[in-house]
Formats: sequence, C-alpha cells, structure tokens
Amino acid sequence: MSTESLRLRLKIAWFKNFLGLAIDQVNSNQQYFLTPYYFWPKTEAWEQLKLELDSKVWLTQEEKIEILKVVKDVMEYWLSYRTTKTVDNLKEEFQKFGIIIVNAKY
Repeated sequence: MSTESLRLRLKIAWFKNFLGLAIDQVNSNQQYFLTPYYFWPKTEAWEQLKLELDSKVWLTQEEKIEILKVVKDVMEYWLSYRTTKTVDNLKEEFQKFGIIIVNAKY
C-alpha cells in the first residue's frame, strides 16, 4: 500500500454541549476506522487523538500534524459558534478538508 494513496478524514458529531471527534483513514474507495470518538470538552480529545495517531507508524508526521491542526480549528470553531452557527456553516467553513458530520444536533 503506497503512502501517497493514504488520506485522513475527520468525523465530527456536533452537539451544543460537546463535540465528538474521530479520525478515519481513506484508501481508494475504502474507509478504515483509525480512532474511536473522543468527546470534547468532556475529555482531552485533542491529546487522545494525538496519542492514537502517534501509535500508527505508517502515517507520516506531516499527515498527523495536518489532521491535528484541523481538529484544533474545528474545536475552536465549535467553542466560538456552537450556539450561533449550524453544522451547515461548519461544513461550508471546512469543506476543503472533506470532514464527515454525523449525529448533528442544532
């Protein structure tokens, strides 16, 4: 499996009181579960995702850094706009990252 064909995708469960975050690996037309959902701010989701990614030796450091930056940006967006914006706004704001929204609650 070529590392050039690997891609990471962030999955998000948006709720007013917490944010669920998980990461999948996409290869060709298949998607593989890499991490479970971590719920922030109930847990230290960013740290937990980092630890999970660090254990995946086939991922490059650049891939890990890139997806963790997106996680941080989504967390900051949620913190700032969770009561004033919708999941549609989030999709629009982060569309270039190919995030997946699941179980969205307004």
